[in-house]
Amino acid sequence: WVSNKDKAPAKWIVADNVSQGTAGGDQFRTAPLWGLGERIFFLHDGRTQDLMVAIAAHSSSGSEANTTVANFNALSTSAQQDILNFLRSL
Repeated sequence: WVSNKDKAPAKWIVADNVSQGTAGGDQFRTAPLWGLGERIFFLHDGRTQDLMVAIAAHSSSGSEANTTVANFNALSTSAQQDILNFLRSL
C-alpha cells in the first residue's frame, strides 16, 4: 500500500528540529524511493549522481543500513544491476 504522500516527489529533508514520521527533529529522514528515477543527485545533501556511491555511503559504524548494504554487495553484478534498473524505474 502506498499513500498519496509517498507518491509525491521527494524533498530534501534534513535535521531541522521538525519531527516527521518516526524521525525526531534531530535525525535525518530518508527520502521515499518513489521518484528516484527522476532525481539527478542522491543523498540528503546531493553529493553524488551515482546510485552505487549512494548505496555505499549508507554503510558506516552503527548505521541501520549496514545489513542492507552488505546484502546488496553480496549480490552478483547482474543482480545488483537488476536492482539499480528497478530503482531507476521508480
